[in-house]
Order: sequence, then C-alpha cells, then structure tokens
Amino acid sequence: MWLLLPILLYSVIFLAVRHIYSHWRRKGFPSERAGISWSFLHQAYRREFRHVDAICEAYQTGRERLLGIYCFFRPVLIVRNVALAQTMLQQSNGHFSDLKWDYVKGYRRFNLLEKLSPIFATKRLAEMFGHVQRVGDHLISHLLDLEQAQGGALEVDLQQMLRVYAINIIGSLIYGLDVNNFEQKDHILSSYVSRSAGNASSQSFTLSRLPQKSSFTYRLRDLIKQAVEHREEHGLIRKDILQLLIRFRNGNDVGGEKWQVDMKNEDKLLSIKRVAKVAEDLLKVSLDSVSSNITLTLFEILQEPLIVEKLQAEIKELATENNVLKFEALEGLKYMDMCLKETVRKYPPLPIIERICRKSYTLPNTKFTIDEGITLMVPLLAIHRDEKYFSEPLKYKPLRFLHAEKSDECQSNAFIGFGIGGAQCVGQNFARMVIKVALIKLLQNFHLELDAARAENIEISHQPAPFIRTKDGLKVRLKRREIKSKFYN
Repeated sequence: MWLLLPILLYSVIFLAVRHIYSHWRRKGFPSERAGISWSFLHQAYRREFRHVDAICEAYQTGRERLLGIYCFFRPVLIVRNVALAQTMLQQSNGHFSDLKWDYVKGYRRFNLLEKLSPIFATKRLAEMFGHVQRVGDHLISHLLDLEQAQGGALEVDLQQMLRVYAINIIGSLIYGLDVNNFEQKDHILSSYVSRSAGNASSQSFTLSRLPQKSSFTYRLRDLIKQAVEHREEHGLIRKDILQLLIRFRNGNDVGGEKWQVDMKNEDKLLSIKRVAKVAEDLLKVSLDSVSSNITLTLFEILQEPLIVEKLQAEIKELATENNVLKFEALEGLKYMDMCLKETVRKYPPLPIIERICRKSYTLPNTKFTIDEGITLMVPLLAIHRDEKYFSEPLKYKPLRFLHAEKSDECQSNAFIGFGIGGAQCVGQNFARMVIKVALIKLLQNFHLELDAARAENIEISHQPAPFIRTKDGLKVRLKRREIKSKFYN
C-alpha cells in the first residue's frame, strides 16, 4: 500500500509534465522537440545558461512564421515574421499589452506609461537639456583630471565611466539631485551602479517578473519621498522628469508648457510609493540601455577611423548660439543618427520583446488561437541579425540607413530596435539626447584609441541589455585633442 503512494505521485507528476510539454502539438502549432536535457540543467545550475542565445537559436531553426518552444515549464510562442509581429502587437486591441504599467485608481483603469509619455516630448526635453549638458561636463572634467594626474595619455574602462555618466543623468533628471558620482563615491546611486551586471542568473525574462526587492528599493523610495514632499510643501520648481511626475501625481497635465504644481486636488493620483516605483523602473531601463548604447557605439566606431573622422567633422559643423550647444542642433547630427540606429540594430537594448496574452487571440487569416496566459516573444536580436532583412548583419554599416526605404542593405520595416506598437520605448528621444551629448563631448575633447588585439577578445552578452563581459570592459586610450572646445555651458 505505502509503495503505491510514491508510484502514484510520480505518475501524476509525469502526466502533468507531459501535458505541459505537449501543449503546442495539441494546439497544432509548429514546435520544437520538447524535453529538458542534462546539459541544460547543468548550465542553469551553474548560471551559465544564456536565455537570449537560446531564443536566437530557436529562431534560426525552421522557416515557419511561428514556433512553439518551452522555457522551463512555460509554453512560449516565438514570432519569426516581422509583419506578423507588427500586426499582433499593433492591432490586437490590448490582447498583448504590458500589465506592468496597468494602474487602477478608484473606478479608473489606465496604462500609466501612455499617460506619462508626454514627459519625453521634444519641448519638455529641450528645457531639461541644460541638466544633461552639466552631467556631460562632469564626465569630461573627470577624465581631464585623471589625464592630468597621470601626466599624459590615459587608459580607462569607458564602459564603467559611461555607467556612472548614465546614473548621474538619472540622478539629476529622475531623482532631482545635483549629484556627481564621479566624485561622490559613497552616494546611494554610486553604490547602485557598482553592483555587478553579471549577477543576472539565467537571464529569463519570464522569471524577471517575480518580485525583486532590495535595500536599494527602500533607500531610493526615501530619496523620492524627501524630494516630492519638499517640492510640494515649498512650491519649488526644477525642470526635470521628477517635476512632471509630481504634476501627474497631483492631477496636472504633464504635456503643455507649465512646470508649476497645482495643489488644489487633495486626492493624489499616485502615492509616493508608486512614484518611487515608476522612478526605479525608469532607472533600471535607462541605466543599462543608455550606457550600453554609448559604449557599443564607441566600440564599433573606434575600429573604423573613417567613421570617427566623419562624426568629428559633423560635430564641428554644428550650429551654436554664442558658442553654446543648443538642443535643436542635435537634430543636425544625421550621420550620428545613422550610427546610433546601427548600434541599436546590432545590439538592441531589449533583445526580446515579451508579452503575456491577456485573453484568447485568434491570428488573422489562420486557424491558430493563442490561449490566455501564453507567453509571446519577438526576438529582435535574431531578426536584426537575419540576412533576410539586413545584408552582412554582423558588420557595422551606418550608411545602410541612409536610404533605408530604397536600399538593398536593409528592409526598413525590419528595424524595430525601439519596439513595436504598445511595446515601443516612449523614452527613445530622451535616450538619443543623452547618448548624443556624451558622444559629442568625448569625440570633441579626446583622441580615442582602441587596441585592435584587445577588441578581438571582447565578449558581448545580453542580460538583457548588451554588456561587455570581458574583465577590463572597454579599455580605451584617451589623449586630449589640441583644439579649443567649441561649446560652453
């Protein structure tokens, strides 16, 4: 009798697992062979499993527009076709919207990210531009001080330097702090950026939905609480993202031209805890995506001196007013725009768009139905490196975007580096502004040199944003350019 119990238990477990791993076969979708290998379990245990690499490998098997796979015990549907992915995410009427930004207040339910998107409008960013310039000046001053201390050419890990630059931007605009983490090594934001990016375990986007709190969450919440209460109590105005979050919290419109907070509405739309959560989410997304884009742009262009010369010539011709760089002048950097697009193509900051089906969805003109709760993945990294869409996808060729609509180098609709439909990055203009300022100041003030032998050994992985895993990061030699700086603050 007692022997029957473990047999019965094992039988139930076996049948449950077999039921899970037969999901796509039962639904009639093209699928990979189901199973868990010992090599996979070994990699997962040793934290060597690369989730993004596994999804890219699955994308490359077969030619069907859809492929059903299994991530641990979760059925996942990979969309291989760009047009189909665009249809599903743009015209699915909320079937695949991101629950993370859903917000309920009273009887109202809305997508918080859509409501906050005017924060990143061009007019708002133009008024924040002075803060970004000051942070860029801190970066250059720090590098010049290091060069002077060494008495000549300087060799630094630019990846780490640019992470500090990114956290300074976040501290200034999102947390409303006049902080310089190049000097204040003991600041909470400095501690945050020092955490190793290699701590990500299995790089599973699905597992990343599990609640993850640390002491940083509560300390960052205290920063927001102090800043919000101080501004609301004293009616202070600072033209930054936090100011607009405070306006939204008080029921004010975040679009338009006003920065002053109207306190007449006592019923707060967002609690301080929720404002802090929004700020931390923006921090997590911005830190890695901004710093990695600048780092990898430099990594690629420093291997092509001609590209560097073109960028420096373009920067030299920028329009200024009294030798001060203006926000509007950034639009004139057309070649730099192409370089940034090529970096995002080759190294998308979000290599996989992942959504959960919120209610059953029937694919247009097919018999296939995606059940509620099923995970949908669009592998941007694999699509951007597919020769079907981009010629010589592993080569860095900014000019492929010069006439993308008519070019054989790429299919313009295949470039989805900033997302699709509801999965688009609302802060892409903000990111471009911050990235351009860093590149302008670095290329304007320094000769940068990357050792060719060292460049060949650099290893780049996604966790999920692209990151240089090599021990030395991006080691670059910097030497001050013997020219007078054209732009002043």
